[in-house]
Amino acid sequence: MRRGAAARAVFALALAAACARERPPSAAPPAAPRLGVLSPSAAETLVALGAGASIVAVGDWVRRPPELAATPGLGSFEAPSAERVLELDVDTLITVRSLAGRRELEELERLGVRVVELDTSTFAGTLDSIAALGALVGREDAAAALAATIRARLEAVAARARGAAPRRVLVVVGREPLFVAGPGSHLDELVRLAGGVNVLADLAAPYAEVSLEAVLARGPEIVLDVAEVGAGASRGEPPGEWGRWPRLPAVAAGRVYRVDPSRLSVPGPRLPEMAELVARLVQPERFGAPLESDFAALDGAAR
Repeated sequence: MRRGAAARAVFALALAAACARERPPSAAPPAAPRLGVLSPSAAETLVALGAGASIVAVGDWVRRPPELAATPGLGSFEAPSAERVLELDVDTLITVRSLAGRRELEELERLGVRVVELDTSTFAGTLDSIAALGALVGREDAAAALAATIRARLEAVAARARGAAPRRVLVVVGREPLFVAGPGSHLDELVRLAGGVNVLADLAAPYAEVSLEAVLARGPEIVLDVAEVGAGASRGEPPGEWGRWPRLPAVAAGRVYRVDPSRLSVPGPRLPEMAELVARLVQPERFGAPLESDFAALDGAAR
């Protein structure tokens, strides 16, 4: 009996050792990334995904959400400070796809910083960026749910606008010189989703400088002005400088809308709200009149 018990004990030990050899060693949980975020859209998306704690530094143009107001700065996306990136121990820098700042980004990559470039210029690019950010911070399910919600709400706006009489819309993004939104921009998509026609849909770029004469010749029925013109800028429905052309259809009809850029210039989790706002401006008969709050800056829009 003793010999049998000893044999069983030896067998049990051998089995345990074999199981231990087959069992992979427990891996330490991956360290949370330390993110530097130059893209306003990425900042809003990461917070919406519950990953705001991973953001340790932001660029000058990241003005929302308010939770990030005290986050250390990195400078502009055109020229992020390599010194600050290294000082704040940023391991991943998230920016927008652009030729601007190319030399600085390449230098950071040589220093071992991962650079993630996102394209949020269109609806599709924005949704792809949400998925990419979800994968980056381990929030794939949350990203998929957010993207599904955005798609459903955009489709609801499109369905409601379908069949409405098209209106000619001018989207102004800058003044002196005059810059406008063209095809390939999310602003152009917002106008078309709401049943509008971009009067400069034949431009060769998503954003371009145009002459005032060219704009007046197109006779827009609606002017949607989202130019960044500094603190205290007049917003709302008064025509402002557009009133110098009273025969312009938009001016004659009282449909010049000056909206704070924080409302429409950052495609991301707020795309549905943007679509609903533009729909109120373009098709108020179907979506209701614009609200006073539609023109004001969002909380935390200024840093």
